[in-house]
Amino acid sequence: MGRFVCLLLLLFSVHTVSAQRKDALKHMAKAREYAREKEFDRALRELGEAIEEDKTFVDAYLFKADIYNQLGASDSALVQYERARNYDFPYYMDYFQGRQLYAMKRYEESIPFLESYLAHPQANSRYVQEIEQMIESAQFAIEALKHEIAYDPVNLGPNINTPELEYFPSISADFRTLVFTHRAEEGQKLDEDFWISTRSSSSEDWEPAQLVPGKLNTSGNEGAQSLSADGSMIFFAACERPDGFGSCDIFASFLGPNGQWSKAINLGPAINTGLWESQPSISPDGRTLYFVRGRSGNDPNMDILYSEFKNGRWSKAKKIPGKVNTMSQETSPFIHFDNQHLYFSSNGHPGMGDLDFFVSERQPDGSWGEPKNLGHPINTSYQEFSLIVAPDGQTGFFSSDALESGYGKLDLYGFSLPPAAQANPIAYVQGKVIDKETRKSLRAPLKFVDLADTNKVVLGSSNQEGRFYAVLPARSDYGLSVARKNYLFYSQNFALAEQQREEALELLVELIPIKSGQKVILENIFFDFDSYNLDAKSDQELQEIYRFLKLNPDLRVRLEGHTDNQGGDDYNATLSTNRAKAVYERLVEMGIAKERIEYKGLGSKQPIVPNDSEAQRARNRRTELHIL
Repeated sequence: MGRFVCLLLLLFSVHTVSAQRKDALKHMAKAREYAREKEFDRALRELGEAIEEDKTFVDAYLFKADIYNQLGASDSALVQYERARNYDFPYYMDYFQGRQLYAMKRYEESIPFLESYLAHPQANSRYVQEIEQMIESAQFAIEALKHEIAYDPVNLGPNINTPELEYFPSISADFRTLVFTHRAEEGQKLDEDFWISTRSSSSEDWEPAQLVPGKLNTSGNEGAQSLSADGSMIFFAACERPDGFGSCDIFASFLGPNGQWSKAINLGPAINTGLWESQPSISPDGRTLYFVRGRSGNDPNMDILYSEFKNGRWSKAKKIPGKVNTMSQETSPFIHFDNQHLYFSSNGHPGMGDLDFFVSERQPDGSWGEPKNLGHPINTSYQEFSLIVAPDGQTGFFSSDALESGYGKLDLYGFSLPPAAQANPIAYVQGKVIDKETRKSLRAPLKFVDLADTNKVVLGSSNQEGRFYAVLPARSDYGLSVARKNYLFYSQNFALAEQQREEALELLVELIPIKSGQKVILENIFFDFDSYNLDAKSDQELQEIYRFLKLNPDLRVRLEGHTDNQGGDDYNATLSTNRAKAVYERLVEMGIAKERIEYKGLGSKQPIVPNDSEAQRARNRRTELHIL
């Protein structure tokens, strides 16, 4: 309602005619002056005098309605609209009264007025899209109120919340580290800082929050942060800094081995511009940054953008593709740990009135699908913002000052998401890459492939200490492949638990320096049952073998097929030969020279374990890469 004063003052100059008494017009002129100075009580008195002089003075009623809205007196404003209808009112009053009823959550009553304005031949095209959206939202709200969802938000308690302001939470993938923005109401009110709390895997209670240690917090503002999945980086917004590009930019800070956070660095011109950039959210693999850009923090048309980290730098930011961004506001994006669900706030999609929480799913082509409103009473006619979702895909966290259980103004709460809005639960793996002979740590690229859908690939790498960390959707089997120059190709497959793990799956990747005569089992080469047709699940492994051979162009290798002891020797020899040949032919087809590869079938002659169970026989059914 805040823009009504300016809008009505413009309209008055058109609608007011000489039919009004001169005394009434004088009172109106004084009311305008008082309104510009925000002396609303005096303006109301002058408007009352104007109506006393001329009860048909419709613009005086409309002006009174607008001032009552400025004062938060919605019921009084509505009375003025109803009184104006007794006289010759302008067509655009339908828009004002419909918007008034909509803001008062009287959705069914608002629709006829809004539709009436749209039907008028003089309806202003500037407002058509806004009104159509308002009607759509009113229709949505009518149905949402009929079908309320279960909602029981729980305050995170006094270890997190204070009588001051807590907002914009972020959390690590192991669910053990919580970072949020805290603002004190005493002293420098605009000095926002980051606070941190941790908990053990066996506890549901967060430890008392403290200032984030190190050089991250300053005497200026730090806010709207995103903690990386492994808890080693914080991306955040800061404003009016000497190294900034505009009003607010996005920065990053890194956790050092001493537990201290580094001085922040600006992410550069690919992300930051002369506009307002804020509210970052980093993807679980740390390779895609989502954030909001607008002309200012109050821009009515904010969009969600993204940038990808490639070849050691961030790409030029672009609007996310798909159906999320509108001509209105999209804010506070959060990419879930499954990398498939994007949560955000918007007033551009059908909702309950102002910013509502939505979720969009990634489509097969990488775009974002039709957003789903999280429903009522999670969403209300007020602003909802800064929603994040825990690794379990079921628990949401957000900030609010509208709940009775609060300790102060803005507090952090948790709640259970409705099933339709839940993300995929995730598990996480961590481990180390080492040289098997020297036991030294190694940097190496890693590729995790969902064996149920080989198009789902998570890339990673180990750091200088050889450590790696990956967030993966649970309830799948995965293949891990590692190829580093001068080392044997490494592959392994593993299953993640049916639900989120309390502890990370620990993996030790031991890379073996290349020597003649060595063999490596290709763990992720699969064939159809009793056949030499390669299963599609083998595609990613074949690509890694190809990459391994390209990394080491002087190698000659032999592909060797093995079977279990089921069936006759001749049959097993033929089957194992054909399986090795199938891999050979695929690699040649991909571009590896024939003279570098041989193939051979060894049947059941070289078991690696006794054939005394199905699990053991499965291990003996294998393809090996033999270094010649």
